[in-house]
Amino acid sequence: MTDRSNREVSERHTIQLLIHGDNDREALEDFLDERYDVIADDTLQPVDCYLVGEQMVATYRDALREHKKEVHPTFTPVLLIQQQGSRGTVPLPSEQNGDGPPLIDEVVPAPVDRTTLFRRVGNLLARREQSVELSERYEDVQTRFQRLFDSTNDALFVVGASSDSITECNPAACDLVGYSRDELLSVSLTGTIHADDRQRFQSFLQDVREAGQGSTDDLTCQTKAGEKRQLEVSAATLTDSEQSPVILSARDVTERKAYARELELKSQAMDEAPVGITITDPDREDNPMIYVNEGFEALTGYSAGEALGRNCRFLQGEATRDEPVAEMRKAVDEAKPVSVELRNYRKDGSQFWNRVSIAPVRDDTGTVTNYVGFQEDVSERKEREIDLQLFKKAVENAGHAVFITDREGTIQYVNPKFEARSGYTREEAVGRTPRIIKSGKQDKEFYDQMWQTILSGEQWNANLINQRKNGELYHVDQTISPIANGDGEITHFVTIESDVTNRRLRKQQLDVLNRVLRHNLKNGMNVIQGRAKLLRESVDDNESQAHTRSIEERADALETLSDKAGTVRSLFETEVSAETAVNVTELVRDVVTAFSEEYPTASVDLDDIDPLYARADSPLKLAVKELLDNAVVHNDNPVPEVTVTTRPSRERRSEEWIDIEIVDNGPGIPDEELETIKQGEETPLQHGTGLGLWIVYWTVSLYGGEITFVDNSQRGTAIVLSLPRMSADSSVRGTPVEYH
Repeated sequence: MTDRSNREVSERHTIQLLIHGDNDREALEDFLDERYDVIADDTLQPVDCYLVGEQMVATYRDALREHKKEVHPTFTPVLLIQQQGSRGTVPLPSEQNGDGPPLIDEVVPAPVDRTTLFRRVGNLLARREQSVELSERYEDVQTRFQRLFDSTNDALFVVGASSDSITECNPAACDLVGYSRDELLSVSLTGTIHADDRQRFQSFLQDVREAGQGSTDDLTCQTKAGEKRQLEVSAATLTDSEQSPVILSARDVTERKAYARELELKSQAMDEAPVGITITDPDREDNPMIYVNEGFEALTGYSAGEALGRNCRFLQGEATRDEPVAEMRKAVDEAKPVSVELRNYRKDGSQFWNRVSIAPVRDDTGTVTNYVGFQEDVSERKEREIDLQLFKKAVENAGHAVFITDREGTIQYVNPKFEARSGYTREEAVGRTPRIIKSGKQDKEFYDQMWQTILSGEQWNANLINQRKNGELYHVDQTISPIANGDGEITHFVTIESDVTNRRLRKQQLDVLNRVLRHNLKNGMNVIQGRAKLLRESVDDNESQAHTRSIEERADALETLSDKAGTVRSLFETEVSAETAVNVTELVRDVVTAFSEEYPTASVDLDDIDPLYARADSPLKLAVKELLDNAVVHNDNPVPEVTVTTRPSRERRSEEWIDIEIVDNGPGIPDEELETIKQGEETPLQHGTGLGLWIVYWTVSLYGGEITFVDNSQRGTAIVLSLPRMSADSSVRGTPVEYH
């Protein structure tokens, strides 16, 4: 009996006597039977203690040694009874060598007395009791360790001290690599490592053997099915063991590694995202930001240190509308996602349109733990939208008909003026082609040239006749401009048409009147002048002479009026280039010089300074000449006096305007004439007497200037022509076109 429960049933120990000679055996049996259960069998039995005679050692040596090894570490004592005079053929405990426990534990000489024998046997059995208790504890610990070894979730491998052969493994190890226990015990641990990591594993194992322990998270095993598993491995040598094997604990971290990589990628993506990303903590007061990425810093100009711990509202300012702010606040209060666009301010004070999207982040229980915000600068798009809205409003309210077609000519859009002009509603026009307003007055060559022009990317300008829905014809000035995409490919055409029907009629009327005035009237005046001259030469009395001279003067005035009407027509037929700059000082000087030669009796003074340039042309000469003529011809003084001055403007910004001032000593311009020019129109009750001042007014107006009649306390007239100033090198200066 070796366990505690058996000893509690029987407190007596069992002793086997292995003694040569019946008498000696019986004597010992009588001695011991009083306290112990004695067995005197020739076959070795499992007992608590063996009493062996010296002569029997040779017979039972091997059996005793094997038995003691089997029950080790439980102490099973062997007491040797040695005859007096023995030569010591049996080695004593101190003389025994080799593996395992000693064969003989105690020696007593024979004959032995009862007291000595009981003391020696009692001592040996006491040692046995202690060893049994220790063995039970060791067995209990070993059992617990085995249970822990088998039940742990980590894969455990035990490898030999000098090789990587697996000597033990737990079920988790089998699950990890997909092999059975028997299969694992027949392979090396290196064989379960992925080929790319085997050399690194061998180095790791060697380092563990040298250092006694080690760990790594950079190994990959390969399962029986060929799958790869990333491992986190800890290892240590079992130093208490004589062989010092290595035990390795391996944990499958494939999913954790993948999650870590995914988390790292997401974190990197957030940090490097081209939009601003923020995370706030609603559990803290005022829901402050606890994370901002680099995109937020670049977008707003605020560093992370300046932004963290603050609510994002610090980006708002005077131009931020209340509506989107209230919408965001409501969404946060209701824990709902929201997207708004609002004006925000950067650190430097500049404004930008910010598209803000906010979404709640919830845990497994549905509780909101954070809010994540995305911020994107949409200023360009917003400005394009605003421009597009303004453009659309402008086109919708334009005074010209506008329609847009695709590349094939199908109408995509028409404005209200197109509807009014053509008679076709938007619904009737969109989806059809401009053929709906085709009149048939333009031939095929006209349209071939149009398509060739616009498809080449050039602008088309033409005058043509369209036809309304009700059949009426109308004249238009047409401009077609190609619209290209970002790749330069033409995708649409925009057409602008001005109805010039009335203008063409007025032009025809002016042409007819001009012909009548300049041709028919002038020819008639020539006839009248010739006949009046003949009449004057044929009469002798003064009264008749006076009448003929009056006819000649009136005919000359009408001829002059005819010439001025031609000047007016030429004035409006020719456009002044915005890039034409004329040296006004030099132009006025030339006019004054020519005028002085024409009227030598008049006193004309010129007061000019350095060259001054303005947007003008030769008609300005005619305007200045007209004012000089008016100052001299209508002057009733014996010596007409005129002063002409060119200077930077005194009444306006001198760097932007120049003045031409003409002052005379004549009777002045009649009030009704001045009032007509100031009002800019003639009425049946108020009108001018000629075209001279109108020519001056129209000329200066075409240049973007203004004519001013200055109050003059003295007798005479003071007129100022104000013109926008240009720099000498701001445009290309050419030779002005002459007007007659």
